[in-house]
Amino acid sequence: MVSEQALLRCAKSLFPTAALCLGSLSDGRSTITEAIAAALRNSPDTWESDAIRQLIRICRFRTPTRVAPSGFPKDDTLLPLLPILNLPADSRRAIALAVSDIPTTEAAIAADLSTAELEQKIEKALRQLTFMQIGKPPVLDDLQTAAKQIPWNDTDTELLLAGIAESKEAQYAEHNTVTSREIKHIATSGKATGKTVAIPLWGMILGIAIFIALAIAVLLLWSNLPHPNAAAQTNSPHTEEVVSLFSASYISIEKAQEIAAQDIGTDAANVCFLNSKLVTDASPPHYILNFTVRPDKEYEYTLDAVSGSISSRTEYNAKMLLDTTGWLPAEEIRNAARSQTGLQDVLFLKEKRTSDSEAAYYKFELLDAYGKLYSVQIDARNAMLMKYSVEELSAKEPENIISLAQAKARALSRVGDLDLNQVIFTKRKLDGGVYLLAFTLDDGTQYLIELNAETGSINTIDIHPVSAEITEAIGLLAARDAALRMARLTEQDPVEYTKAKIDRSNGTYVYELEFQTPEYEYEVSINTSDGTIQKYRVWHR
Repeated sequence: MVSEQALLRCAKSLFPTAALCLGSLSDGRSTITEAIAAALRNSPDTWESDAIRQLIRICRFRTPTRVAPSGFPKDDTLLPLLPILNLPADSRRAIALAVSDIPTTEAAIAADLSTAELEQKIEKALRQLTFMQIGKPPVLDDLQTAAKQIPWNDTDTELLLAGIAESKEAQYAEHNTVTSREIKHIATSGKATGKTVAIPLWGMILGIAIFIALAIAVLLLWSNLPHPNAAAQTNSPHTEEVVSLFSASYISIEKAQEIAAQDIGTDAANVCFLNSKLVTDASPPHYILNFTVRPDKEYEYTLDAVSGSISSRTEYNAKMLLDTTGWLPAEEIRNAARSQTGLQDVLFLKEKRTSDSEAAYYKFELLDAYGKLYSVQIDARNAMLMKYSVEELSAKEPENIISLAQAKARALSRVGDLDLNQVIFTKRKLDGGVYLLAFTLDDGTQYLIELNAETGSINTIDIHPVSAEITEAIGLLAARDAALRMARLTEQDPVEYTKAKIDRSNGTYVYELEFQTPEYEYEVSINTSDGTIQKYRVWHR
């Protein structure tokens, strides 16, 4: 028999974590009640440690993306905790564990993490808090002190004990019900009794009427749903353009690859297509294909998108840089991209094979009949969906917005008044009324910021600190300069960066850089210690 004192002690130790994760004292209390009740039911002998695991599991699914501080009382002692509520969900869970009475090692085990992994998540959350507080770093001890002041009153105790008692009663009732059913089954399993059940006529009529009403409701609902193939029904201002694309009789991306492979005397299955792109805004529309066949040869083909005729071909020496051992066939990956996104009638605008130290995957850009552009990333070895996003091309941007230059300046000022030449921007996108900005510092720290396009205020911030153990490094900016020299470009050229990060390749840390000009795309890997270029690839856009 578990004492009330033990239940209360466990609940109070878990309460700060639950309240901060969910952003509400009442939701926090009900969640720990649920977690403790589940632990008592599933692990009566080790219920206290299991309660932590149950709480983390529940919070992992219920932590909202954003919360309002209205769920917390307006108390000066709790003010240091309010910025935590503005953190992204994963960081909020990490810092909520850090400020609780739960030992870090025990919390890491319950969260299925190593202690180092949990500490890295906590460090990331602290850096995010520093950013949101305009460079003022939080003191973890102060946050822990404030967390202990989150109020727990007699009403909370009563509701906790009542909730656990109710759970026990439900469990007892369920057990008795199952036992009763087993007894009835044994009593009647010998032979049939010969009894029949009579259903009144009015009951049959009512049942038929309900079935007909449900069928009509389903038909009405289906008739009002949008159907992807009905492009003419969409109100998108891009309808005419999209309809023309879907009626242009383009050959498929698979067919374009097959034609290129046959031209060099092999089958498409024997070719590693690195990058395939349908260019629809050119005259004539065409495919650009980059691929390798042997370890030392790379090809670039341009094909007419309608006739499939080859308009240009280039062959040059290149080091084989992509190991596709264990990759599934491209057609299987394309089918996975269709099925896992629910899209069938789509144009494959772009297909790219790539890999890093953690995964190998295909990246696709798909256009549907509504004029929506989908970015899809599929694991190359198991065909699982890794990333998925959709852009409504017809969305209208607000009229009174700050410029991109102003948005960048606002974002950098929150990091510490950095200049543009001290960072590398890898994303700069206006999406509705929000600027999405991503940039990387010289030490490899990455920032992703959502910024209100009208007011310039910061909506969200996500920081990825460097986890690599590097004792000596030339710096990302020096690596950028080396990559530009290799590409015979300068900072004055129209260069846009899409990737800038520290990664691990063949046992060494490298700077991974991807950038593009109006004509070409580049991929470069540079050793972090000595600046030697380990990978260099360039192709036409």
